Amino acid sequence: MRHSTVQTLRPGPTLIEQAYEAILEAICAGRLAAGERLNQDGLAARLGISRQPVGQALSVLKAQGFVRDTGRRGLIVAPLEREFFRAIYELREALDSLAASLAAQRCRPGDAAEGRKLLAEGRRAARSGRVDAQIEADMRFHLWICQVAGNPLLSDTMRLYWSHLRRAMSEVLQQPGRRHKVWDEHEALLNGIIKRNPSAAAHHATVHARAASKSILTLPTADTPPRRRTAPGGDRRRTKRERRSTVEALK
Repeated sequence: MRHSTVQTLRPGPTLIEQAYEAILEAICAGRLAAGERLNQDGLAARLGISRQPVGQALSVLKAQGFVRDTGRRGLIVAPLEREFFRAIYELREALDSLAASLAAQRCRPGDAAEGRKLLAEGRRAARSGRVDAQIEADMRFHLWICQVAGNPLLSDTMRLYWSHLRRAMSEVLQQPGRRHKVWDEHEALLNGIIKRNPSAAAHHATVHARAASKSILTLPTADTPPRRRTAPGGDRRRTKRERRSTVEALK
């Protein structure tokens, strides 16, 4: 059989996928603030595409809990709510423990070398003080565990919930003590995996998930009762800052 002179096409991301990724990144990075109204025309103009793929991307984000329909106000960025994060961490505790146990059973020498590399990169990110670098390193470490575990469903599930957690992690990692403690916990977890000790790996994964949950659940969220009355004019100034254009937020 003669070889075809026509190259096989590799499908790239659709406009819907590109719009989804751009808006999701802006939400997770805080450039689109919690509670901010999402203008479909403005988003489409900034992305340089028509309204249709933006609308479909927003529908997916709504189904995933990143966007909320408020009726007359239209779509807004979903607020950060304590009970939602509590539910995520209950799920994460079970999934992280399972992933760590499976990874310890299936870890190979090459995997161990990659894990040590990711740990070193994470410690460098913590020393740098750059929150975006710390979140990226944290996510890569946990996705590495899922990869070594050999169960693709774990990776797919964690990717979705990591996007939710990114919205709160930036606040937690502002605390110098916590950002270094995270990597101490990661090192204990990594050692359990490398030593092929499933029970130890699962234990350290559970300890780590509970510590992360405690840190995030202490943050002020949309369902946290206000501690004090806002000073006169304070709410007006805050609103002005937070209601920046969604077009600018995607830059």
